[in-house]
Amino acid sequence: MAVLDRSDAISLGLPFMDRARERFVKRLARVDEAGNAALPEAWRDLLACAAEHFACEDIWMRASGFASRKDHAAQHRVVLEVMREGAVHAAQGRLSQVREMACQLRDWYERHVRTMDAPLARHLRSGRRNAGVQPRASLAARLPLRAAAQHPSPR
Repeated sequence: MAVLDRSDAISLGLPFMDRARERFVKRLARVDEAGNAALPEAWRDLLACAAEHFACEDIWMRASGFASRKDHAAQHRVVLEVMREGAVHAAQGRLSQVREMACQLRDWYERHVRTMDAPLARHLRSGRRNAGVQPRASLAARLPLRAAAQHPSPR
């Protein structure tokens, strides 16, 4: 299976966001490549990566005052819930369902990067340029964003 050929090729223009996206894409590729015995663990790793990735994005959105935060975060919540169901399927040996979920997840993520993450990246870049002119959040709220940008989540 081809893994996110189009979304993997785009850059969001923020290294910390691009690194998070690359980690997710690599874990999804591992799910695709996993044999039946390795699939449950590969899916759990992907789920953990997604939870961490989405949590970081949620912090960045909250800290920067991103207008579409609620819709973006809602997508994260729904996808994580479905992925948790996938972990249950995997544990119960229903691997064909997990593989179908991976295919659907790939399609969703590709759209998500283009329609949700790209606007977030533009917003974050804009906030950096205009930080002294029109702050989007209080200093206390910007600190988690700055910390996340300088020290992204562990690999």
